[in-house]
Amino acid sequence: MEEKVHRWAAKLYFEIAEKAHQDYEKEPDPDKRVALRVVAAQNYFYAAVNWIESTFAKNKEHSFNHENRMSKILENRHLFTEEIISLYSLIERNQRNKVTYRGENGEKYENIRKLAILLHEKYGKQIL
Repeated sequence: MEEKVHRWAAKLYFEIAEKAHQDYEKEPDPDKRVALRVVAAQNYFYAAVNWIESTFAKNKEHSFNHENRMSKILENRHLFTEEIISLYSLIERNQRNKVTYRGENGEKYENIRKLAILLHEKYGKQIL
């Protein structure tokens, strides 16, 4: 896919995630909070993935799937900060699945959100 398409997708996923996160912060019902956290986490994750893929596309690379993305990140580590690489490696499968499919909370959710925010700060302000 083209760089611009990935950036648009990332921007939309991030906006949805931010709205769900704001609703999560205000929601008093514990069950609804879990659901909102899952929605936010999933959208933060896909925003991050699309910013990563936009970076690959800009450099004529593509990871093709979740299994291949981490190795592509490591092969092209000069394109990312060590903090982004470190957070992505934590989140890639283990932490993401625990938050988005089991509704777990804590540091796992914050790691997903932090990665998306870092990538948003680095790439989200670029002109579409």
